[in-house]
Amino acid sequence: MAECAMTAFIMAVVVMGACMFMRRRMPWGPAVVQVLLLLVLVPGMAGVLWLPHWGGAAGNVALWPVLQGMFVCPLVTVLPLRALMRVPASVSRTAWGLGAGPWMRARLLWLPLLGPSLVLSACAGLGMGVLAAMVDMGATLGT
Repeated sequence: MAECAMTAFIMAVVVMGACMFMRRRMPWGPAVVQVLLLLVLVPGMAGVLWLPHWGGAAGNVALWPVLQGMFVCPLVTVLPLRALMRVPASVSRTAWGLGAGPWMRARLLWLPLLGPSLVLSACAGLGMGVLAAMVDMGATLGT
């Protein structure tokens, strides 16, 4: 379960970081990433639940949590990415112009704006990690 959740959160951080850098150069970039994540969200959740049944007992069981974490990544990433897209780009520039450093902007600007969606996505990711662990246990007990 821990590998599944950690893989999903690491991939979500990479996607969010890429979207924050993309936002400056290509304003349409995060919207494209969000549409792609929404397109793979439902098949990804199905992949989390059916992976042990597809792999069977002969599959490489050590890689299942990592693959399940990759499938959970869209679920964990969609909500913070949507919250990031709602914030105007001028807010961070204004804070920088008023003398706020990077840590002050992160602590007083980005964390309060992204905090609720980060908590909700963390709960959804951990819930899917627990569900994936339960499915894995059921698949190994049934064989």
